[in-house]
Amino acid sequence: MLMVCGTSFADVTAGSEYLGDDDPLTVDVEDSFDYAYEPPGALTFDGDIRGGYFTIDTDQRDGTQDSRDEFAARLRYGVNLAVTEGLRFKSRFAVTCDDDNCDPDIDISRRPSAGSTTEGGDVVVDELYLDIFDRDRFDLIIGRMQTRAVTRGGVFISSLTRLTSTNVSINWTDGVALRYQTASNWDSKLIVQYNDSDGSSTLARPPLDFNADDSRISYFYSLENLEPWGPFTQRAVDVSYMPDALLTNGASADTRDDYWNIATRLAAQWPRQPTGASLIVSGELGWAPETPSESAVNTGTSGDSGGVAWHAEASWMNFLPGHSVGVNYGRADAGWLISPVYRANDETLVLRYHWRPVPRAQVELNVRWREDLDKLIDADRRREQFDWRLRLTWRFERQG
Repeated sequence: MLMVCGTSFADVTAGSEYLGDDDPLTVDVEDSFDYAYEPPGALTFDGDIRGGYFTIDTDQRDGTQDSRDEFAARLRYGVNLAVTEGLRFKSRFAVTCDDDNCDPDIDISRRPSAGSTTEGGDVVVDELYLDIFDRDRFDLIIGRMQTRAVTRGGVFISSLTRLTSTNVSINWTDGVALRYQTASNWDSKLIVQYNDSDGSSTLARPPLDFNADDSRISYFYSLENLEPWGPFTQRAVDVSYMPDALLTNGASADTRDDYWNIATRLAAQWPRQPTGASLIVSGELGWAPETPSESAVNTGTSGDSGGVAWHAEASWMNFLPGHSVGVNYGRADAGWLISPVYRANDETLVLRYHWRPVPRAQVELNVRWREDLDKLIDADRRREQFDWRLRLTWRFERQG
């Protein structure tokens, strides 16, 4: 699987012929804080479409094997209204379609399944919010939004903590978010998120559970700087806090604890230039001090599961004009429960190639291998998967 006010990621990683609001790279990078400023009264429309062929081969934990493949696509289109100089409104609908589910069904109340994605064919609203802002200083967003905390690693947009709507999935964050940017270009974000009793609208793996009243609200804080500092193009840290959300000993015991973790990320580029070939190296390291017991995640019978996760990647950008390639490796212990990119108790190796045939389009070939870190106690073997995808992303030109 798989994306700013101030300097954008595209400004330092791609040739100038691909820059701007129509750059398809921003589909996975930007969140609801990021927008093109419009004067009061302006009404604009924008969106994107993404689709491709996906295949996966699995050696299951019981020793059996299976293979599956599908064509899948996602369409998102929205409207932006600049109400006043410091107030704007955004609404966007989204729908996915695949081989099995493609009959349109307008279901505004539909929630993502366990925070992963909505059902194919369901037409949902994935953004609906008011943004009170002072340009390049602060934003206060209230409503349904897209939220991201990503490592900006060339062809890889990875995250250990927060990345809504990866690949062709659809999910979101319901709540309130505050962004504040200092004069030294440190971007501070606080997100107060509502969690439904049926589950979070962002990915949260079992044994995280939101049935308890005190677990309805969770918190996320990040601090990030994208101003170049020597070779570094990104420095960031974030903290996630989910009170009373961890079923420490599994669902049957109903013993609850707070779940929280901290993650840090860095990215660097050589040479640091807006055009031409360059190497981008990046990585992220996270730690969760309070984790579920090994019995709760089925990796053992005593003690607590591990709470460390990390990944590293290197991308050779524009080795030919419009062509980029990269490699990514990541590991997440069984107690790391909120990454939308790296599964708990998993190690991952990814090779990825990007081609920009025209400014608003991006073709991606992604090859991935994944395997369980620890064999589950009731399994015959560790699960192993190999998958690949060929995907096209098209960013529509802004209208209005």
